[in-house]
Amino acid sequence: MPSYLRSRVSAYALVLPMAFLSGCGEDTPGRTVEANGVITFVAPEADGGRDAKIVGELVVGKGQCLAVQTAENRRLVVVWPAGSELKTGDGTTGVKVPGAGTVQVGSTFTAGGGYAYPPLGDDMPTIPETCASGAEEVAVIDNLHGQ
Repeated sequence: MPSYLRSRVSAYALVLPMAFLSGCGEDTPGRTVEANGVITFVAPEADGGRDAKIVGELVVGKGQCLAVQTAENRRLVVVWPAGSELKTGDGTTGVKVPGAGTVQVGSTFTAGGGYAYPPLGDDMPTIPETCASGAEEVAVIDNLHGQ
């Protein structure tokens, strides 16, 4: 076989598996995560982001759902970025955000994101009425800035 054909076959053999692998995460919907009676929500993988500033204390709110308590005394259920994990144990509860560390209940954090009313749609997690009614805003975090 001529050498130019071998290089093309090799290149295609490398590209095809990557195309299939990259498509695997795109269809993953948002999810609800529960541990030790505490509930939180994680968004699906997304391109782009919102630029609203979200600042407040992480608290356990209505329905045992994690929420942000803002300076204006509003409690908004939180939807964390894709890949976030609920961490509980030793009397503590927190959320580990990929590339940004863990936010513990009781700590203050700053994030970028946006606000929405349930139902969130677009493969986002379903926020039950026990956590937030359709008349209550939800804080959707795209990136965590600090704690």
